[in-house]
Amino acid sequence: MKNHYFIQSIKVLAISLLAVIVIYLLFHFFFHRFFFNHEKKNNPPSSPQKIINPLDGKIDVEVYLSGKDLPAGIKILQNETRELLQEFRTNSKGLVTFHFFDYNSIKDQKKREDFQMELVKKGLRPTNLEVKSQSGFTEKLVFPGAIIKANGREIPVQILENQFSVGAQGSLNNSISFLEYKLANSIQKITKDHPTKIAFLQGHGELGIEPLQEFLKALAEQNFILDKVELDKDKLLNSEIDILLIAKPQTTLNDYEKFLIDQYVMSGGKTMWLLDNIICDLDSFKLAPSIVAVPRELNLDDLLFRYGVRADHNLVLDLYCNQIPIIESVGGNPQPKLFPWVFYPVSVNKKNHPIVKNLDPVAFKFVSSLDTLNNPNVKKTILLSSSSYSRAQQTPFQIFLEGAKQKPNPYLFNQKDIPLAVLLEGEFSSLYKNQFTADLQKLLAIQNVTFKPKSNLNKMIVIADGDIASNDLDAKGVPLALGYDKYSRQVFANKDFLLNCVEYLVDDNNLIDARNREVKMRLLDKAKVLEQKTKWQIATFAFPLLLILIFGFIYSNRRKRKYAK
Repeated sequence: MKNHYFIQSIKVLAISLLAVIVIYLLFHFFFHRFFFNHEKKNNPPSSPQKIINPLDGKIDVEVYLSGKDLPAGIKILQNETRELLQEFRTNSKGLVTFHFFDYNSIKDQKKREDFQMELVKKGLRPTNLEVKSQSGFTEKLVFPGAIIKANGREIPVQILENQFSVGAQGSLNNSISFLEYKLANSIQKITKDHPTKIAFLQGHGELGIEPLQEFLKALAEQNFILDKVELDKDKLLNSEIDILLIAKPQTTLNDYEKFLIDQYVMSGGKTMWLLDNIICDLDSFKLAPSIVAVPRELNLDDLLFRYGVRADHNLVLDLYCNQIPIIESVGGNPQPKLFPWVFYPVSVNKKNHPIVKNLDPVAFKFVSSLDTLNNPNVKKTILLSSSSYSRAQQTPFQIFLEGAKQKPNPYLFNQKDIPLAVLLEGEFSSLYKNQFTADLQKLLAIQNVTFKPKSNLNKMIVIADGDIASNDLDAKGVPLALGYDKYSRQVFANKDFLLNCVEYLVDDNNLIDARNREVKMRLLDKAKVLEQKTKWQIATFAFPLLLILIFGFIYSNRRKRKYAK
């Protein structure tokens, strides 16, 4: 009898072990994650298969979101990152490899600091975390990001979103929501045979390297190839240019130059327009107490009008705005004091488009309005707009610096949602469809190119502010981070917005749609945990014990009935 019970026990144990092994193998080779929204419905992410499956070489991902004593939210993000990379590894049949590295494990302080500087140079931003210890709370420096390596190239990925507008919980949710897109997009870029080429238009007083330095740096870190181009009337734009970026031209474009841009668009080239239609600059107040804002003539109105948007020659004033310093006498000593400046609108995102979804506010300087026009072949999407307390001021218009000290009349700010940035998608019609002169025909004949009256499906973005891409400089002339305002010390999402625009324009796989996935992680309420701590401790101890007692009672009674016969 004892041998029989022993053999049965061995069989049960063997079957259990076999079941565990089978389940493990199923999860290992058929890895899948399930996401549930607040309605408890499965909300799967967009599949990375289109990016991962065609890989023909190895991808190594080095994750620095690691270490001991991390806060609960960071641990959740860490686990999400690991699970997603496991899915990538499975779908790529092992071509995607990854490992987590805690740089704090480097014991030598000098080596650890050198390693930190190396990560910063590569494009990762450190974050100070508040970590609970036995002695209280301490600060811990972490790099919540990763470096993706392939083909001798590297791309940094910032895993943790630091968004001041949504707080720590919102930043964590957005970080998890955008995680798949960020990793898959970086893998796509680093494995491209021909990296995306962005050319900056030159020759019309456009923004130079110094004001664009941080934007250029951000683009280079994301493996974009940067170039500059001047419009030559005897030469069409290079077809290898993926995006033509027109950043704040200040002089008029002639018809030849407009024709070259037009045919570039008709041939499938993507464009980003960062336009200042008004001549107005804060530095002008150094010379006079007031300035007159006047229209800037760029000769682009008819071209943009044909594509589906009109850039107005006005100024958008908004009560929701940034601040500027004005010198005031305090106790006989001149000191700068910050005042709201309605000519510097701050746009708070209200849209669900993947370019701006969950984006922090974006700061503008002397921005004009945009009007979308009726064109059935072109879809217009307003990306950024003014607040509900704004208005459009026609120019010429005199602006007094001292006016910032006066409280504006709210009744005058009776317009809302004035468009400031617009996405155009569709089939664009050439401006020169019915204006094809002999000179233009001669130009095409030299290049042995046929005139294109209409484009295939294409897209462009128009932003009514050139300085949106410009970084400030500190007192020593060192460029500050794009979006950082040196006066208010706020960080706006200018860089993220512009990078998202670029990514969307060149995204042929609709990978950016993965940004639309929403994940809401609900961390424990610490106050509630402390309040109910004793109750749950008793429950977790007593409940298993009660189950054992019930099982023992039932088992004992069954044996008594069985052997009492």
